[in-house]
Amino acid sequence: MKNKKIRISLCNKIILIIVVALFVCTCLWTSVMFFNISNNAREVALTDEKNNMYNVSAQLKDVEETCYLVRQLVLQKNRIFEYIQKVQNNQDYKGVEKLDFYKNEIGSIDAMVDINPYIYNVKVYANANVTEKAPSFYKLNRLQQQEWSNSYENNKWVFDYKENKYGVIGKTRLAAIIKNVTDETGRLVAVVEVSTELKGLFLDFDKNDNNEFTCFISNKGEVYASDKNKKTVDENINEVKQICKSDKNNTITRKFNGETSIVSTVYSNSLGGTYVRIVGTKKIVNSYYKSQLLYFIVVFLSMIVFIFIVAILIKNSFSRFNNLTKEVSEIKNGNIIKLTEKGNDEISELGKQINKMVYSLEKLNEENIERQLLAKNAEIRSLQNQINAHFMYNVLETIKMMAEIKEEYVISDAITTLGNMFRYSMKWSSGMVELKQEILNIQNYLSLMNLRQDYEIFLSLNVPAELLHIKIPKMSLQPIVENSVNHGIEEMAEDTTIYIKVFKEENNVIIEVSDMGIGMSQEKLNELIRSINSKEQISDDKEHGRALYNVQQRIKMYFGKEYGLQIFSQEGAYTKVSICIPFDESM
Repeated sequence: MKNKKIRISLCNKIILIIVVALFVCTCLWTSVMFFNISNNAREVALTDEKNNMYNVSAQLKDVEETCYLVRQLVLQKNRIFEYIQKVQNNQDYKGVEKLDFYKNEIGSIDAMVDINPYIYNVKVYANANVTEKAPSFYKLNRLQQQEWSNSYENNKWVFDYKENKYGVIGKTRLAAIIKNVTDETGRLVAVVEVSTELKGLFLDFDKNDNNEFTCFISNKGEVYASDKNKKTVDENINEVKQICKSDKNNTITRKFNGETSIVSTVYSNSLGGTYVRIVGTKKIVNSYYKSQLLYFIVVFLSMIVFIFIVAILIKNSFSRFNNLTKEVSEIKNGNIIKLTEKGNDEISELGKQINKMVYSLEKLNEENIERQLLAKNAEIRSLQNQINAHFMYNVLETIKMMAEIKEEYVISDAITTLGNMFRYSMKWSSGMVELKQEILNIQNYLSLMNLRQDYEIFLSLNVPAELLHIKIPKMSLQPIVENSVNHGIEEMAEDTTIYIKVFKEENNVIIEVSDMGIGMSQEKLNELIRSINSKEQISDDKEHGRALYNVQQRIKMYFGKEYGLQIFSQEGAYTKVSICIPFDESM
């Protein structure tokens, strides 16, 4: 038993098409919405990050300037360094004077620290056997207890160390500017340390968020990061260093560690490095998606309700359409009836139009029979009006034989040349011919032209043998030569020569057709060049430009817009038309 094909009614097909179309549109719309939400989320995050990095940069600058200012204030306290030099020379203050020195001078350094929230500590390490006063005034040997003692550079910053106070290591991570103070002989007097908390210098340095991390990369490639961020930095150290090289003082979106992230950099010349902050956008985008979830649920439910309503309306409309279909089936079976559909909608209009169609069937059948008879008659007349090209060749051959019988060999040769030109122009098996065929046709043309004139036109050829076989559009050179005769030579009425030169230039072939005719003025030349390069068809009254325009258009059609004609002329001297076409080795 053969399987029956499942038949789906037109009504159900339309409902199915609407459902599929809505589904596809909803999917596309959802994709676009998700894409836009993602982009908007990243744009908002990028803007927020730029604002945040502005605060980071401002904070960094404030802390730097404060540290430099405090250092300068300490360096201006000459009495402290004079006292150290005095002790170096085995001298010292006594009694009240010494107490006054420690209270006023050393105490003022402590006061600077107390009133300034950016300063963690200020220490002066004296290169002398002074009396120490914590937390600001120590002997130089105390410096050796600090992590940076053997690696610091004068007037440079040191980063990420913890204070060593009498052998006890602190927990606060610090950064400091170190300055050596020397006397006029170059002898070290003291070392000044102005320190600040690393998390105060770099905002968010210790922030505990898995979605972002920060670090500081020195110009030497040293990396400073929190314990939480250290592992991520180490795993992507090359990428982080590349960011520091390529982007300075910038906030951009780029790939980092396989995820689209917002990368911000702040370069500080005085600190000698770049502060880097990288924020992943995946978490930000997901939060935006969640915020829009309810909206998408409402849209989806609305689509379902819409489909249900549309299905009811379509089924109601198609109940009338089905009735109309049954009546049309009656007409198909040969029962000419008038449809009963009434109303003002499209279905009613369809019924009215079918009634008109039925009314016109018989008349159309009669008209169709009449048109077929007329078409047959027209076909017969068309066959009767066709001219057999072979008949023309045979007539020319007969005239040639008659001329030879009467020994009119000039006429015989002219008829032979005319026949060759006629055969060449009538044979269009292909739009392209070899260059040698086109040149042969030009020779035939000039031979006939010389019969008409009292003067003679010679043809000079400079064509390499290997270029004779290149393909060019048929009848592309003959119109140029004909223009040379009609517009450049005929008015002179004296013997002259037309030159055809062909040569290769890089990957192109250049064909030059030159005549020593009357030439043209620069104004006429410019007008002609504009005409052949115009996008509009040249009118028939401009025969000169129209022939060149047609050649130009055919060359561009065959080879491309970059190829075509160039025209050069000098009034009273010459005219040269240069054709540029591509060189094809296969030809």
